[in-house]
Amino acid sequence: MININKKTQKHQLVQNRMKSLSSFAAIEHRLEIVRSFKEVIWINDSKSTDMGATAFSIENIQGPLIWIVGYSELDRNLDIIQELAQQKVTEIICYGKFETEIKYYFAAKIKYSYKQDLSGAIDLAHENAVPGSSVLFSPACPSFLNYDNYQQRGDHFKELVNRIS
Repeated sequence: MININKKTQKHQLVQNRMKSLSSFAAIEHRLEIVRSFKEVIWINDSKSTDMGATAFSIENIQGPLIWIVGYSELDRNLDIIQELAQQKVTEIICYGKFETEIKYYFAAKIKYSYKQDLSGAIDLAHENAVPGSSVLFSPACPSFLNYDNYQQRGDHFKELVNRIS
């Protein structure tokens, strides 16, 4: 009986979190809920092309999360996200060219992983996500290194997430 109640509570928590996020997702690719799978919410925030937008996104997601971030050749102000990330992010998965700035900035504070491409980052997030958490794809970088625009990047994310089984 206790397990049923806990499962029901987790389901209700996931549903409430999805309703809350839906109020922010007025446009595609901005805090867009792609799916809930095994009590993990997958969120497309491909429109977040800088650290300020990503900070807003992390601030508005309840509960623990895995943050998938892209490589950037541009300098990023990680100070604006440090406190939020340490409070909410359980793992940072960087994809693209090897990123040392984020790795060393959060070293020993938040688990860090690296994957060469978005597909690998999603696979790793799927392996590591726990029920009741979210996976946030908020690249905090321009899309031009790998995609024509943030819409194409977000569509690719959604396609990959919807393949998870």
